[in-house]
Amino acid sequence: MLDTARVSPGFPPPGDPLWGTIVAGGAGSVELKVLLVPGVGRLTGHHAGRVRQRRLYLLDTADLLLARAGVHVRLRDRGRDRWDLTVRVRVEGTAADAPGPADARIEVDVLPGHAFHSAELRETLAPERAAACRDGQLDVHALMTAPQAALLAGAVPSLRAGQDLVVHGPLTVERTVVPRPRCGLAHARHERCRFPGGRVLEEFSARCTPAEAPSVARAVSGFLARHGAAQSACQRTKTAAWLDELLRARP
Repeated sequence: MLDTARVSPGFPPPGDPLWGTIVAGGAGSVELKVLLVPGVGRLTGHHAGRVRQRRLYLLDTADLLLARAGVHVRLRDRGRDRWDLTVRVRVEGTAADAPGPADARIEVDVLPGHAFHSAELRETLAPERAAACRDGQLDVHALMTAPQAALLAGAVPSLRAGQDLVVHGPLTVERTVVPRPRCGLAHARHERCRFPGGRVLEEFSARCTPAEAPSVARAVSGFLARHGAAQSACQRTKTAAWLDELLRARP
């Protein structure tokens, strides 16, 4: 299911029932995310950490069947010959109707106005095989583990066995870890995403345990306000924004 942009009301207050449903849902972690107006405020370009560049590719049908169902098969080039392949199933809300695979990472993404539950399986790839897949010389099904293939098949029953998936991308992501002494958050990062069509999107995020989410959300909002970082009027995930561009580009 493609998430739609929504006018941002900010994160819910600490006593909001949303936080309790996240704890009860059994997720392993929560990631608080805020889309920013690019280039606004003192946040941009003033991090002490090194900028790391990554390239993301979506493996999907030509008409983006998987993305429409909330499923992302993602090939990621992390630089220095480090690649991985992720199969992720995302649904709106704080819990899924059915439990994910035993080894899946279960996480809830919380944006102002949104919450998404995701289950993902990620595997490291040999660089030569990953590059061959990126270049269309090796089918992605040959790279998936059996659990990844099962997760994909269960989430999109209409996908024919072995149906070709084409490469969309890349989305270039420049990521900087924001040091804890600067922001007071243990796992914070700032990303600048460059879409193939030239659009730039910025996101600030922080990961925490479900129990910590209310206080971390308040800390994220405070940090951004102190640095004059303007929150985008409409909030959504960067993957959804990218998919919108892909859909608009279709003939």
